[in-house]
Formats: sequence, structure tokens, C-alpha cells
Amino acid sequence: MTGRIQKLIKDRVESGKYRRRKDPVSAAMSSLDQQEPFEDFALGELDRLLNKGERDITDGNVIDGDQAFAELRRLSTKRHKKSRT
Repeated sequence: MTGRIQKLIKDRVESGKYRRRKDPVSAAMSSLDQQEPFEDFALGELDRLLNKGERDITDGNVIDGDQAFAELRRLSTKRHKKSRT
């Protein structure tokens, strides 16, 4: 670990926010786990999709939640297959 990271950990523990040195590391890893699924998107792609979704809602072009998640799974599978070739 770099000195900078060690200092960040030390500062977090000394502030009382975390009890042990391993606690901020565990929190950082949990944060990474939550962020990694979004790395499947190309730069700006997620913003474009969210904007399109907001327009669709305004226009009344909506689908059932189960259908939406099925489509997301299909797109994710397609993207993963493409990245393996």
C-alpha cells in the first residue's frame, strides 16, 4: 500500500468513523463491487440511456418492470459475448 492510502486509512480510523484499519478497506471494496456493473457501459452510454428513458416516460412509452429487466439482461449478455470475440 502506498503511503497516501495508509494515511487515508489512518485518518478514517482516527476520526472515529471506523474502528479498525481493515474497516475502511472493506468499505472501499464494497463500493467497488457496487460500481463495477456500470463499467459494462461505454463512456457516456449510461447517460444517453437514462436520458432516453426519461423522454420515454414523459411520452408514455413505458413497459412492465419485468420486461425492462429481461431486456437489460439480454443486452448485458450480448455485450459480454461481443467482448469475448
